[in-house]
Amino acid sequence: MNEPHEVSYNQFVPPVLPRLRTQDEECNSWTQTGNPGQAFRRYFFVLNPASGSANVEKLQTYALEKAQKLGKAVEFHILQPKDDLKSILDQADRNGAEVFVAAGGDGTLAAVATEAFRLNKVFGVVPSGTANVFAAEHLIPKGIEDAVDLVLEGGALEPVDVVMVGNKAFLCHISVGTYSWITTQTPQHAKKRFGRIAYIWNTFKLMFQERIWTFELDVDGKKFMRRASTIMVTNAGSMGATGLRWGENISTSDGLIEICIIRARTFRHYFSLLWAFVTHKPHHPMKEYAFVREKASIKGPSHLPIRADGEEIGTGFFEFRVAKHGLGVLMPQDARATLN
Repeated sequence: MNEPHEVSYNQFVPPVLPRLRTQDEECNSWTQTGNPGQAFRRYFFVLNPASGSANVEKLQTYALEKAQKLGKAVEFHILQPKDDLKSILDQADRNGAEVFVAAGGDGTLAAVATEAFRLNKVFGVVPSGTANVFAAEHLIPKGIEDAVDLVLEGGALEPVDVVMVGNKAFLCHISVGTYSWITTQTPQHAKKRFGRIAYIWNTFKLMFQERIWTFELDVDGKKFMRRASTIMVTNAGSMGATGLRWGENISTSDGLIEICIIRARTFRHYFSLLWAFVTHKPHHPMKEYAFVREKASIKGPSHLPIRADGEEIGTGFFEFRVAKHGLGVLMPQDARATLN
């Protein structure tokens, strides 16, 4: 991971979706505006009340007060399990919404980002999940007031890459193997009550179970096989724990998606690997990286769960494509340095 990324500027345009604007047409103009957050007037918030640290009433009250002071319009939708988010955001688009704001965890962010990507809308974030990986990666504040302030008036508009699985957009991670098993086995009520500690407990239980599987990978047309305990597709480098990253050079705007292949099997392996992550060592015999510029597929045992940004999306097999600079995100001015 010490080697610099060799970025390809050929943008992938997913089928059946509207053509993405090119980097010259839009992405560069995003970074040239002094304070683009002030330019937008109409916002549509999607609030997930089931997220780990959600406070829907507080968010609505503060956002309405802030918008009124700024002369802006805000609308809200409180997300329910059976909601057709596509139809809801299509209507918000017809009503003139310029910015789609997701208030929830990384799963909620991915769901709203999918529609923002499809409709070429600006994307804003109010983090209220357990790990909040995407927010941590881009220095988006955790507090409701600070996050709403950023969205409504202070955000710099920056382009980020998107991982497309079919017509669904994901922003952070896709995992298969022991890591996805941990998140699958951690119940929602435990995450809401104990936060990241709930994951840590299941991690320790897993370290005493020697699990490893055979995976078939196809990366930009190159096929190979690996024995691994976890395969992690990483657009965001953060693991969701303070200071820990899947790789030191992983960026959400470099046009590359990294695949981290983990071979840890015993408790000793996991402890050694954890120490390598804590000390930011770029190489370790228990991990390997592959780089995706356009598309890839990963196939493992049919029973293994596949998790994407905190949500289970299938078992055994998945394929994805890279949408370079597919989404414009409101984030702090300081976050630009983390994208390079």
